[in-house]
Amino acid sequence: MSQLVSIIIPTYNRAHIIGTTLDSIVAQTYQNWECVIVDDGSTDDTLEVLQAISRNDPRFKIHQRPSNLPKGASSCRNIGIDNSDGDYIIFLDSDDTLEVHCLKTRVDIFNKKPSLDFLVFPMGVYSNEHILKANLDDTVNHLNEFLSYRLPWSIMCPIWKANFIKELGGFTITYPRLNDPELMIRALLMPYVSYQVISDVPYDSVYYPSISNWPLIIDKYFQSLELLIPDVVNRLNRSNRSELKVFLRGYLKVWYYSFYFPSNKNYLFYNLTLIKLFLNHNIISRWQSLWLGFYITLYVGLGFLLSKVKSNKIFRFE
Repeated sequence: MSQLVSIIIPTYNRAHIIGTTLDSIVAQTYQNWECVIVDDGSTDDTLEVLQAISRNDPRFKIHQRPSNLPKGASSCRNIGIDNSDGDYIIFLDSDDTLEVHCLKTRVDIFNKKPSLDFLVFPMGVYSNEHILKANLDDTVNHLNEFLSYRLPWSIMCPIWKANFIKELGGFTITYPRLNDPELMIRALLMPYVSYQVISDVPYDSVYYPSISNWPLIIDKYFQSLELLIPDVVNRLNRSNRSELKVFLRGYLKVWYYSFYFPSNKNYLFYNLTLIKLFLNHNIISRWQSLWLGFYITLYVGLGFLLSKVKSNKIFRFE
């Protein structure tokens, strides 16, 4: 008998778009699947849409996040894991899709490599009305890449043995963001973990980027770093891999490259807090922390000066 694949989808207010995602699952050439969809408290018609689909195809199993669990995709994915019956698990977001050959290709290759814990497949990225394959590099150290926040693959790319992801404990639900790389770091630190990146096949899933609420993301990224950095450092120490924590500097680099907005009212507090956090865990040196602190203070000072010049409140005698 063929293996059952559980596709786990968290969703929130996706009534207008989730049908495209679910149609891509129904269209699979491999048909022994179940789709566990967990609604995160939608305020539109998402739940009604899902219940109607489930009545027509019982392979779609609909659940709701209980109010006592934190809101977010990670809580929903864990509920999906707990309510799945598959031999294999794939995580899919509710605005992305699977190519028709996805499940068949993944299961066929897994059947040839039954000792592995998970496999990773290429995805496509939708951009300017075209889909481009995001290349996978099977020659780099993937643990170091995730520790550096140079994310080598996305959440939809792996297919997991169900017992491995359950042994791993699923996702950490207390993080507002960074849940996916944190999961992958834990997976790659598991003793005797065995996996393979399958890079020489066509993409089998498609990621559709969406517009983000950047002010909200800045706050969530900061809050997540405060949780992630101590957790990962402690895990590296327990695994006798503490020398790898220097790679975590990548998360600080991403902060300055992508989330460095002096207009944010918490700008100075966020930056100084993160410098202290990375210094206290010996991820950056004292010299690096002093240089960053000086740079931030200078930037704030110049910003204040320029604002006064623009408002004509400096270089005037009153």
